[in-house]
Amino acid sequence: MIRGGCGRSKVVTYATRVPALFGRNAFMPPTPPTIRCGPVTVTFRWIGDRWAHEVDVRGLGVWRSVEGPRADGDDRWPAAPVLVELAPLETPQGLAILGVGLAGRSHFSASIGPAPGTGGEVRFEIACRAVEPPVWLGSTYDHATGEVVMEPTAGPPPKLPATVRWAYSFGAAGLAPCDGTGN
Repeated sequence: MIRGGCGRSKVVTYATRVPALFGRNAFMPPTPPTIRCGPVTVTFRWIGDRWAHEVDVRGLGVWRSVEGPRADGDDRWPAAPVLVELAPLETPQGLAILGVGLAGRSHFSASIGPAPGTGGEVRFEIACRAVEPPVWLGSTYDHATGEVVMEPTAGPPPKLPATVRWAYSFGAAGLAPCDGTGN
């Protein structure tokens, strides 16, 4: 079991030896990778050909990542970043998860872990290396209040290839964009 906390309350236990990588061609953990930080719990689950995740914020409900193509059906630009390999990383704030994946000709990467200095938020930092003009980029979640979308704040990249970034966090107040997102 992989569990991570944040700040001084960090607790990490392993039911089995932790591999360097989780993914389709790597070791699958006996229980889903999980990050716990204050009121936030992020749990990853292997679904089909990728890792999906859900974020439970105590008292505010659960946000579930929407996987696969958006309504336009173009799976080169999925509703959420495609993550096919995850790697755990111990940080001073607690357990973080690093993820990578591919959709079409674009590569996705993610860093998900306790937000520094907050003591109760989990920050998602996402990047997409695009070699063709993106039709759409962002992270889509299903929540009891409806579909929620987090997108890069900057417009399309002026020159390709380019790396497009966006970041957001989950905390006691729910889901919020982080400063400094964009290209």
